[in-house]
This record gives sequence, C-alpha cells and structure tokens, in this order.
Amino acid sequence: MTTISLISAKAAELRRVFDQARAVPSSTGVEVQTESLLAIRVARDPYAIRVSEISGISTDKKVVALPSPVPELLGVTGLRGAIVPVYSLAALLGYGQETGQVRWLVLCGTDEPFALAFSGFEGYLCVPQAELYSAEQKDVRRTFVTHAARATNMVRALVSIPMLREAIQERCRTSGVPKEQ
Repeated sequence: MTTISLISAKAAELRRVFDQARAVPSSTGVEVQTESLLAIRVARDPYAIRVSEISGISTDKKVVALPSPVPELLGVTGLRGAIVPVYSLAALLGYGQETGQVRWLVLCGTDEPFALAFSGFEGYLCVPQAELYSAEQKDVRRTFVTHAARATNMVRALVSIPMLREAIQERCRTSGVPKEQ
C-alpha cells in the first residue's frame, strides 16, 4: 500500500468515525458530555489536541524555511489560501526539533492563523468529560498541558492551543529585539 493510499484510508476512517459519533443518538437517555480529540505523537510520546481548538488538519505540505530568531519556527506554508507560519510542536513542548519527517500540520485560528507540525497522527477520539483530568505542571514538556485524557487504555497529555498561541506571540514580540542596557 502506498503512502498516499495509507493517508487516504486514514482520512476516510476519520470521517467515518466523526460522522458516526454525530449520527448515533444516546441509547441510555442520559447525555454524556464528551470531548473530541485528535490523538497524536510528539517525539514518541502520546498527546491529544482538542478539535474545538483547531481549524483544520493537513499532511505532507511543503514548508519553506525562513531565517528567524525564533528556533521553533520551521518556516511558512500555504493553507486554505493563506500563507501561515509553521512551528515545531516538539520544539515548543521542550523536546527540541524532531529528527524524522514532520508530516502533519494542524491549523490553529482563523484571524491570525498558524500551524503546528508534528510527526505522528493516530486518529480521532471522542472521550467522556469524566475521563479528562487536571494535569500537574512539574515537567518542562508539560508546560502547555493543562489536562490529561484517558482514552483507549492510554493517558494522553492534552496540549492547550490557546496557551501555545500566547507563548508564540510573546516569543515573536520579544525575539530579535535588542535588550536595553
């Protein structure tokens, strides 16, 4: 099976699971609050991203490198008719740059969009709110994590896109500006 057919199959599976989750009425009569998540891997560690915090997902986009004082900035790419900056999610989470191919991009925001690049996409999850837990912030790699989700016999750190956006904006404001003596 070719890489393109694997990606197409994964996209079809995602659409099917997403459509099923929206089409099946609750059989118990009790509405369970759920959170829609994307299951991803960053430097081999399991993470998740709230679907409500992103505006799209893409794969195998060409990223054009740019010189920048912000080391997490990989470059820019064209998404949905706009040129958007692409940041390494691994670098933002404290892992450093990933050595393998970074294939996946999530588009974040619509007014000032940016993309986060990562190497491993595992699928769509619909997790009951009861399976989301507050995460303690003791680890550098957990700086942008406020919750953890228990899903498919695994605990995944839940990346906060709003916190990442603030950090990126602050980093861009302060980088390259000489400090006053």
